[in-house]
Amino acid sequence: MTCLATLRRTQVLPARRKFFFVALAYFLIGLSGCASLPAQGPEEQVRSRAQAWLDALMDFDIDGIYRFTSPAYQSAHSARFYSKNYAGRNMWRTAELGEISCDQAEAFGVCAVEVIVTYRGFNMSEEMTTVLTETWVQIDDMWYSQPRL
Repeated sequence: MTCLATLRRTQVLPARRKFFFVALAYFLIGLSGCASLPAQGPEEQVRSRAQAWLDALMDFDIDGIYRFTSPAYQSAHSARFYSKNYAGRNMWRTAELGEISCDQAEAFGVCAVEVIVTYRGFNMSEEMTTVLTETWVQIDDMWYSQPRL
C-alpha cells in the first residue's frame, strides 16, 4: 500500500507543477498583451461614447441618451427637457456618425461630432440627408454630450 501511495504522489506532483507553469505562462502573456495596447486618443474615446449615445437615440431611449449628458446638466435639466432637442427624431430613417474633430481636446476638452441623418418629413416624397454637429466635452477624463440650449 505504501509503495502505491508514493507512486501516485510522484505522478501528481509533476502534473501540478506543469499546470502551475502553464497557468503562469498564460498569465504573463496576457499581462504583456495589456501593456502593449495603445491608449485611445480623444477621437476614439468620443466615437465609442457617441456611437452608444446614437444607438440609444435611434432606439428612442431618452433615459439612455440622457445618461451621456454631464452631471452638471443633469442637475439642472430633466430627461424630458433634454429630449426636446430631438423632437424630430421620429422622422429619422437612418443616422450614423461622421467626422469627429477633436482639435480643441488638449486645450479645452471639446470635440465636434458629425451625425449624418437621413429623414423624411411629413408630406415629403423623397428622403433628405443633413448633417448635425454635436458637441462633446471632457470632464474628469469622461466625455459627455453637450446639449444645445
